[in-house]
Amino acid sequence: MKTFKLVGLSVIDEGMHRRDIPFIDGLIINKEDGQNRWLVEAYLDDEYEPVFAGLKERTEFQLQVTITNPGNDPANMLVAVRSITKMNGHISVLMEGLMIPRRTHLAEMVLAGLVEKGLQGEALLQEFRQQMHERIDAKAPQERKR
Repeated sequence: MKTFKLVGLSVIDEGMHRRDIPFIDGLIINKEDGQNRWLVEAYLDDEYEPVFAGLKERTEFQLQVTITNPGNDPANMLVAVRSITKMNGHISVLMEGLMIPRRTHLAEMVLAGLVEKGLQGEALLQEFRQQMHERIDAKAPQERKR
């Protein structure tokens, strides 16, 4: 197993909107089990307990994590909450899941947004291609507030 410092954490909701979750400390562990499974542990204020308690009820959800350096691109994951432990006004949340290949996740996000706008047929295809090229070519720096 390899352990890395967690420096960014975001939950992606069903509408593909990202919610940054400020945390105090965190780790991400590559289980190196041949199945690309990872563990994520985040230590945060207990005000986020309702958020993660709701997510624990779901089979899985999407998470974005930034590993080691805030300048790194976020990695996308499909995870489940394994435990929530209360600690003197804070909580420790343990999640387990799989890394999602970046391009697949990006394509899903772009497509979901275009379908939500009501595009279909050739208009959908053209807009999809344009947005994919724009997003892949232009990396926007992501600043973290913690």
